[in-house]
Amino acid sequence: MAALRAGSLAILPTDTVYGVAADIRRDDAVRALYEAKGKDPGEPLQLLFPADPASLLPYARLSPDASRLIDALGPGPWTIITPAADGWSSPALAGGDTVGVRMPPVPTLQAVLTELGAPLAASSANRHGDPSPTTCGEALASLGEYCAAAIDDGPTSHGLDSSVIDCSLTPPRILREGALPAATIAGYLGLAEIEVVRRAGVNG
Repeated sequence: MAALRAGSLAILPTDTVYGVAADIRRDDAVRALYEAKGKDPGEPLQLLFPADPASLLPYARLSPDASRLIDALGPGPWTIITPAADGWSSPALAGGDTVGVRMPPVPTLQAVLTELGAPLAASSANRHGDPSPTTCGEALASLGEYCAAAIDDGPTSHGLDSSVIDCSLTPPRILREGALPAATIAGYLGLAEIEVVRRAGVNG
């Protein structure tokens, strides 16, 4: 979409909550996203990808555990942390060497990603520390003044943030249990149990 290519921010629907997004190729837009949310630039953003694992390769090196989960789960309410691809950097990485990847199964969002031809740096469309929005109206009330475009796709299907799984470690751990239960994640990884750092409800 034109607003994203021009370096503006947009409010977009995902399967979990509404997000605020920036073209990952625009470092200025990524920095503007941090400023809009009031989010610490030392905290990484997630990247939204088309529903095709091959689209991850320029940006992420998939660990075996990450590949196993993506193959088993398909697009869904998860964020997987895995090493960033060599030679690629972005303010979205917050100076680190890992990247959080997402593939929300939302046709409206997938159409935007296809049209843009690049991943989106994204975070929930709320001021940092406030509740994550499950409707476009809530997102606009929080961050609308910072965004050039918004797509209203109705209420989100889950209403909880994505579950964040750190597959850069062995064994993996869940940094935030959200819409995807810990037991489901552990099962696909062949683990009897998995460490959970925090539960959904503390928003970023």
